[in-house]
Amino acid sequence: MMYTFLSLGITLVMLLLSVALKAAGKLRLTLPFLYFLAISTVLNRWASAHERLALGILALLILFTVISWFVSLISAIKNRRYSRALEEDVAWQIDTARKRGIRMSDVYLDGRGDLRYAKDDTSVF
Repeated sequence: MMYTFLSLGITLVMLLLSVALKAAGKLRLTLPFLYFLAISTVLNRWASAHERLALGILALLILFTVISWFVSLISAIKNRRYSRALEEDVAWQIDTARKRGIRMSDVYLDGRGDLRYAKDDTSVF
C-alpha cells in the first residue's frame, strides 16, 4: 500500500514538473525556472549562504527574459507594419494597372511584391 502511494506521488510530481517546464519553455522562462529549482534543492546551502547573489542572479535571468519579450514584441510590430505596407502597395499597383486597362492575366507579382508583365518580365511601373 505504501509503495502505491509513493509511486502515485512520484508520478504526480513528475507530471507537475513536466507541465511547469512546458509552460516555462513557452514563456522563455526555462533558465530562471531551472535555476530556481537548483537553488531551492541542490544549491540550497550555497543559496542561503549567498542569498543576495543567488537572488541577484535569478533577477538577472528574469530581466533577460523580459528584455527578450520586448525585442520579440518590437520585431512583431515591425513585421506587421511591413506586411500592411506591402499589402497597400500591391493593392495600389493592381488598382493602377486595372485603371490603365492592363489585364490581370498578363501580369504577375514577383517575390518582392512588384507587378511584372508575364511575357517579357519587365516591371509594369
